[in-house]
Parts: sequence; structure tokens; C-alpha cells
Amino acid sequence: MKTLVFQLLTIFCISTALSQTPTFRVLDAQTEEPIPYATIVTGAGRGTITNEEGYFTLDPQTLNGKGIQLSCMGYQSMKLSEGQLAGERTFRLVPAAIQLNEVLLSDRVPTADEIIRKVRENLPVNYAAGSTPFSIFFRESEYMDFETLEMELEKASDLDRRQLESAREELRELSTDIEESQAVKFLDFNGTYLRDGDSSRLRVGRATELVDSKRDFSLEEIQERGRRIILTHLDSSKTYKVKTGMFTIEKDLSPELDMEDSPKSDSTETSHLKGELVDLLSVAGLEEGGRLFGFLDPGLYKYDFLKATYFDGNYIFAVRFAPKKRKARYAGTLYVDATTFAILKTDYQFARGREGEKVNLKLLLGIKYVENLDRGTVIFRKSENGFYLPYYVQKEYGNYIYLHRDFTFIENSPSRKKVRFDFLLEGGVRQKQSLLLTPQDPQDTPESLADLPRKVWVQKLDSYEPTIWQNTEIIAPLEEMKNFRVAN
Repeated sequence: MKTLVFQLLTIFCISTALSQTPTFRVLDAQTEEPIPYATIVTGAGRGTITNEEGYFTLDPQTLNGKGIQLSCMGYQSMKLSEGQLAGERTFRLVPAAIQLNEVLLSDRVPTADEIIRKVRENLPVNYAAGSTPFSIFFRESEYMDFETLEMELEKASDLDRRQLESAREELRELSTDIEESQAVKFLDFNGTYLRDGDSSRLRVGRATELVDSKRDFSLEEIQERGRRIILTHLDSSKTYKVKTGMFTIEKDLSPELDMEDSPKSDSTETSHLKGELVDLLSVAGLEEGGRLFGFLDPGLYKYDFLKATYFDGNYIFAVRFAPKKRKARYAGTLYVDATTFAILKTDYQFARGREGEKVNLKLLLGIKYVENLDRGTVIFRKSENGFYLPYYVQKEYGNYIYLHRDFTFIENSPSRKKVRFDFLLEGGVRQKQSLLLTPQDPQDTPESLADLPRKVWVQKLDSYEPTIWQNTEIIAPLEEMKNFRVAN
């Protein structure tokens, strides 16, 4: 009887502990440093991944009494029971020390070029070309950093001195608020994604957004706020034209009508979210035109054998790639299975001295744009049918922006009174996107994917609420997201 009671209490304690969707952490056993992108397998084709700080959250309903397995490139795998998960929150993986001769499939080490050639030859065998439905979790974090922001009234023939100084002071205050804002926005959504040939479909289950509306400083929003400050000081009984440079951008603008607040939408287009998802998935593309496929072009890139390593019972070749031609922009490392020659993981970034798209019309139109950050990680996992499918994709990119424009408000009257507004912005935008994919059985894919809603409701949050994603496989939030609060 005592034994039965003890067993029931143990089961109850474990169940209670796990029902809270706890957060765990994975560290290096030697250095105590967090291990990012360690995979957590909870069942066939199911699981999650540690974030950049080594954390992961776990849905207890996915365990079914089988426990989990932790794996990461270069470490010995670890199996954990439900009981261990109920009692511990931090786990340490031991680096895997292997000898190169353990990996050899012949009497010599293959060259980097030979490995890449084998990878290309085995692409049709290793990667499925057909349609595969996925359960997905997508996260986007967006940051804005302003080095310079100046908004100034240079000429105002329709404003008296008091109005002019008042408008200038409001613009200076707005500039200061924006420069000091450290604006950030987080978007999460999950759902079902299916790609079939050239077409794709997305059904969103839930979408949330963490953003302080007072700190929502997109370029369009900044210009709009500056313009609206000026409109408050113009004659509401008159209409105006607005010109910037050589272009008339708006005709018959009425301050009275334009100052009416338009309602903020709590929804977004499904096509917009699908576009973000498809763009991120293209990073993992191993078909012609895909980014990873481009890294396998020996005409553009040169290769060096780095080392042999270990992942989840398999020996791995690590091959470094770097630009050979000016057209190539990236450098990084490909981790290749020594038996199947499938790519299991890729890390990439802009090579030294390389940048992305550039537009420099600073003298002509007051615009300069440079894509100065592009890096990411792609991880594949072998499915039950033997194909390798994308499991985790992350991309971080940023740009430098210089925008200098003047707006002239011209009164529609014989006097044609003018107000000239000068706008100068210099700074950067950085965006990080992460995607976790879990393959589904095609028979379990809802037929309703054929009839998708045009818009998706986005739940606006003042702070991160983990209970919203309970019983859902997600990417654990970073500390900055957990600590996010909307300012009073």
C-alpha cells in the first residue's frame, strides 16, 4: 500500500511539474557556456531546439512517457527520462573527442572539393522534391537604431513666430524620443505550411505581437508623425499640395480631414506572413536558385577541410567555404554526414569586405541604402522516410539607411503660402527571423488549407505571456523578449 501511494505521489509530482511548460537550459560540460541550436527530440519527427542562450521549453504532452534526447554538433548525445526532466532544469553535454581515422571510409582523407562534389551528386537522393506539410513556429524580432534624426521647419510663410517655435519644439521632442527609443518589435505565429511545386499555402493558428505603439518607428510612421505635427499648425480651412524634391506626392491635402485618426488594425494579411515564411525558407533552398545550393558552386567558392566531428551517432565532415569570385558574397561552414554526404547544418555570413545590395542616390535624391548584415544557420534532420528536411532556419540581416528629404506644403490659393519641412534620418534596421518546422503526415493535413482566410488576427501584447503558447512546440524566447514591457 505504501509503495502504491508513493508511486501515485511520484506520478502526481512529475505531472504537476511538467504541466507548467518548464524552461530548461543546455550547457557545455567543460566551459559552462550555453549551447545554442541543440536539438531536442521528443518523438518521431517531433521536438524543439535551444535558443541562442541555450534555453528550450518543453510541452509535456509530447513526451508520452518516452523522455527526450539532446543532441548537438560536436557533443555526445544525452537521453533524459520524464523523471529527470521533473527534477532538473540544467543539463550539460560533453564534447565528443574523435580521431579522424574513425571517420575514414577509405584509406585516405577526402579533400574538401571531393566532399562538395559528393554532396552535389547526392542532392536528389538526400532531399525530397515532393510536397511535405509542416507544423511551423515563426518568430521575427525587429530593431531600429537611429544615429541621427533631424526634423526642422526651414521656411514657414503661413506661420507666425509663436507657431513656428511651437512646431519646431514639437519636432525636436519627437526626434529626441525616437533617437532614445531603442525601438523593438516581436512577432510570433504558428500554423500549418504546405509547399506543393511552385505554390504554397499557410494556415495560421495563432499570431501575437509585442510592440510599444508609442515606439513604433517605421520610416513611414516617423515621416507621418512629423507631417501631422506641421498639419496642426496649418489653416484647417485651406487645402494644400505636398511636394518633395521634384515630385508632387499629394494633392488637395486638408489638415482638418487628415488629422482624423485612422483606426489601428489588429489584423494582417495572410499573404504577408506567408511571404515572410517563404523568404526565410529560401535560405535553406538546395534546389537551383536556393541560397544553400549557391554555396555548393565551385565556380564561385573555394573549400577547405576543417575537421571531423560528431553528431547524434554520425561522423561529420566540417568544410569551410569562402568566396573565389567577386560575385560570391558569403563565407561559412558546411557540416556534411560522412556516410550519406547530406548537409546537416550550415552557418554563413557576409565574407570580410563583402556587402549586399547597395543604392547610393545621396546627391540626387537624398537616399543611401547598404545591406551590411546577413548571417544565419540552417539545420536539417533525417525523416522516417530517409529524406533530410529543414528543421530550423534562422536569418539575421540589417542595413544602413540615409534619408534626407524636404517636404513643402503649398497652400492652394493665389498667395501660395509655403511651409518647408526638412527631414534627415541616418541609422540602421536589424531583423532576426527564426523558424522551427515539424513534418506532418500528409493524411493529417487539414483539407481546409485549400480555403484560407485573407486576414489573420494578431493579438497585441504588453509583455511576453508564455501561457499563450502552452502545449505548443515553440522556440524559447531570449531574455530581452521575456523582459519586454510597454512603457507607461
